[in-house]
Amino acid sequence: MMLRAKQIGNISSSARSLFLSGTRCSGADGNSCTCPEDETCVSQRQKKRTDQLLAENPSSTLSSKTSQVDLWGKSGNVEKAWGWYQAMLNARLRPNVPTCNSMLSAFLRVHRLSDAYNLLQSMVDLGLNPSLQTYTLLLSCCTEAQSSYDMGFCGQLMAITGHPAHSFLLSMPSAGPDGQNVRDHMSRFLDLMHSEDRESKRGLVDAVVDFLHKSGLKEEAGSVWEVAAEKNVYPDAIKEKSSCYWLINLHVMSDGTAVTALSRTLAWFRQQMLISGIGPSRIDIVTGWGRRSRITGTSLVRQAVQDLLQMFSFPFFTENSNSGCFVGCGEPLNRWLLQSYVERMHLL
Repeated sequence: MMLRAKQIGNISSSARSLFLSGTRCSGADGNSCTCPEDETCVSQRQKKRTDQLLAENPSSTLSSKTSQVDLWGKSGNVEKAWGWYQAMLNARLRPNVPTCNSMLSAFLRVHRLSDAYNLLQSMVDLGLNPSLQTYTLLLSCCTEAQSSYDMGFCGQLMAITGHPAHSFLLSMPSAGPDGQNVRDHMSRFLDLMHSEDRESKRGLVDAVVDFLHKSGLKEEAGSVWEVAAEKNVYPDAIKEKSSCYWLINLHVMSDGTAVTALSRTLAWFRQQMLISGIGPSRIDIVTGWGRRSRITGTSLVRQAVQDLLQMFSFPFFTENSNSGCFVGCGEPLNRWLLQSYVERMHLL
């Protein structure tokens, strides 16, 4: 199930065999920040201070070591993060799951897959249960894999977690004629995950939809998104700002999820318009920098959305030099929504 379109025939059969033999990986982080500065910039003063703390007080508290693992991991300094993690173990302090997730994310970012494997195995040996965030990190990593070796390693890592999300993906059916079987499958899984916080569920849904979309399983991706939207996993994604004036907010999503969400939302507008005879007067499509942006002013989400809109000749424009917001309004918008291809945009 971790292969792209040409490598995937039937999801229900391929998923089992490919997950058992291995799947897909890279350095994407399901918990990545929308602002590059938050993730990569650590002041020199702070670096010197933490180095001093590590040298002078190797047995400092669990919370301080945990924060340093997280800080250095997100700044890209894996050796520093690993040094603090080792200091924690040397002081006989038991790491918690969030700390392990931070260290795991740091390893995945720089493709140190063997270290990620050993860390995950040590989590299990310590009696720590990998969380939904743990699985999200691995699935996001799988989506960006560039080699069969990475795919295989990620498959092993995902299996080690033993998380219910793994069984959910393994048992996902191929979409039926109306996709209801996939929607039912997704609905049952979200019911199972009801105790998880919304942010964690949103992170996983983003990873699942992005993975399915980029694997060529776009019908399944669309059905998964629809259930997530119905269950309010993305409460700010679609809002009516005023009568017939709508906002579609995609900026917290990965590019594959954003394209899927936009396609299915525009199809929903078309359906409502055909039923009621009333179309939207204006739609603002907000992309921002996007969840996976690394450079200020660039966005995989914005580019993917713009490509989709141009492909289908959506009558959009931008306002006030805001290149991250696409606007459609008036009669041109309503004429466009009447086109039959709007229903199937997510498949192309």
